[in-house]
Amino acid sequence: MSEKSLKIEEAYGELNLEMMKEFTDANGISGNEKAATRVMKKWLSDVSDEVTYDNLGSLIVTKKGSGLGPKLMVAGHVDEIGFVVRSIDDKGFIKLAPVGGWWGHVLLSQALTITTREGKEIMGIVGSKPPHGMPADVRSKVIDVKDMFLDIGVKDKNEVELLGIRPGDMVTPRSDFNVMANPNYLAAKAWDDRIGAIIAAEVLLRLKDVKHEADIVAVGTVQEEVGLRGAKTATYAVKPDIGIALDVTLANDIPGAEPGSKMGVGVTLAIQDSSHLGHRGFLNYLSDLSKELNLDVQYDLLLAGGTDSGEMHKAFDGIINVTLSIPSRYIHSHRALIHRKDVVDTITLITEFAKRLNWDVLESIRQSNR
Repeated sequence: MSEKSLKIEEAYGELNLEMMKEFTDANGISGNEKAATRVMKKWLSDVSDEVTYDNLGSLIVTKKGSGLGPKLMVAGHVDEIGFVVRSIDDKGFIKLAPVGGWWGHVLLSQALTITTREGKEIMGIVGSKPPHGMPADVRSKVIDVKDMFLDIGVKDKNEVELLGIRPGDMVTPRSDFNVMANPNYLAAKAWDDRIGAIIAAEVLLRLKDVKHEADIVAVGTVQEEVGLRGAKTATYAVKPDIGIALDVTLANDIPGAEPGSKMGVGVTLAIQDSSHLGHRGFLNYLSDLSKELNLDVQYDLLLAGGTDSGEMHKAFDGIINVTLSIPSRYIHSHRALIHRKDVVDTITLITEFAKRLNWDVLESIRQSNR
């Protein structure tokens, strides 16, 4: 066996792991994204010409062009799935209401963090009735979230209340950012869709000191997981001429999965999802540009689930818009995986598009669908 075959693959491209950790460590379920948008605002403070919010809380950061070009909106949603405190029983066990889609299989014995109104963070463990003694048909079923509870290790309801925990408090997965054995694989909570917001931020950072005609607007949208709500209000606030939504998609490169998108390929262009059909002219332009930049491309069709594109493309008289996807394993759980190559290549593609975008490019893309 050669020495080369024994060597673990080296990390692909340059990424700011400190920024990625801060983005994913932030706790921010739909409707409570302030911690995440503050992280994004902090990292973009040196490259922003204008920072605003819409009334739902989506962060809108603009790097202005020459004043002679169109406006490009690059959006990733910052909300993660989680829970809110639903009720507290007399023994101090906490019932949860899900915010976003949860599968019961991924929850039992996992740690969650309650964030109180005052900002105190309290750890708890997800529990349920023990399986011992259950009938076989009951034991083999997935337990509903409504039948689970959070155990924070207290004696009774009074101790829960003394900690400042109230119904409605945010509850998030408790998980660390990790570089895996092969450094191209990165694990964290909330890749869905902090990685989209990270890519949008990186595009602005890589355009620092670069002259371009278009205004480039990086947006951290809110409330995507509960109905693409922030994308709608943010698009009306930005008024873009063309837009890119960034989100994860299902990585099908695992045992037993149907053929589909794979991690580590490079650029993933979304043909469609349940909320959106990608603009054909824009997809073709980005496909050709990827080839010019020697970036590998795959195409994704997500038959269930939507992205911010679902609302972005319907604003005003229609926004020319596509989704770029990052294949991810184990989304909507405590720990998901992504691959560096997919992130780096996507940043490279959008950054180059932003440099080239002018009214002629926009018109050529628009005319291709007419």
